[in-house]
Amino acid sequence: MTISQTIPGDAVAVRRRRRIRISTVVWFTLPAAAIMLLVLGVPLVYSFYYSLTGWSLVIPGSDQDFIGLLNYTDVLRSSEFWAAIRVTLIYAVVAVSLECALGILFAVLLNLEFFGRGLFRSLMLIPMVITPAVVGIFWKLLYEQDSGVFNYLLVTLGLEAVPWLSLTVALASVIIMDVWQSTPFFTLIILAGLQSLDRDTVSAAQADGANALQVFRYLTLPHLVPYIMIAAAFRIIGVMADFDKIFLLTLGGPGNVTTTLSVYAYNTGFKVFDIGRTTAISWIYVVFVLAISAPLIWRLFRGASVNRH
Repeated sequence: MTISQTIPGDAVAVRRRRRIRISTVVWFTLPAAAIMLLVLGVPLVYSFYYSLTGWSLVIPGSDQDFIGLLNYTDVLRSSEFWAAIRVTLIYAVVAVSLECALGILFAVLLNLEFFGRGLFRSLMLIPMVITPAVVGIFWKLLYEQDSGVFNYLLVTLGLEAVPWLSLTVALASVIIMDVWQSTPFFTLIILAGLQSLDRDTVSAAQADGANALQVFRYLTLPHLVPYIMIAAAFRIIGVMADFDKIFLLTLGGPGNVTTTLSVYAYNTGFKVFDIGRTTAISWIYVVFVLAISAPLIWRLFRGASVNRH
């Protein structure tokens, strides 16, 4: 007895159609995969290779100087690198936490029925669509010690002017700038979550005597957890890659109090012209971002997979 005789005809047809479908998907996906490999894969391979060399732009022929993992060990032993890690972590944790809390607050407020709600929802999006470079220049003007808007308002109210970009306040000023620009991102995603909340369940809880705080604590907040995780995952990756607005606001200073990993990599590459070391920093930076964001993304996709089944 042959194998084909043991399988019913319908099952054979189903398998044949599945093979044809998979083959079609592969052929349609192949061009995009090839382009992605060319655009992303080739530069990654080149950057990894040069991270193993002593390439400096001021030393001709140094791009062929293979030094193995020396760039990586030098970077990991550098106190400046660990200072940049500390600044990046403080910046990311504080900024994303504030944006999440404010995003939930604004989303709940914008989910209420009131006159002009559509206008406020539209205005909310403005900071998010402004180019980061413009945001950096804009907030630099606001933070000006003598002629800035913030100090003008403080002096008008009889208070002392604040040195916003000084050694002690600069990092907080950078965080405030990011919170202003990125809170609408959290608000938008959480508001979408609130719109999908089952109103019948809320009405039933209210009919059983639950007050507004209990409804939010036991119904609304658990429903919003996946939306908060999505927003947090994107923002953690984004905030650790922030460069342009920080650089334009403070240049990473004063000293190194606002030197994040991206600013540190820029300074190494375009001030010291040490390309080998810069690419090594970039690869360490990739591993660092993946280590921070991977658990959150894994939990998010695992939860989605469980919900589908």
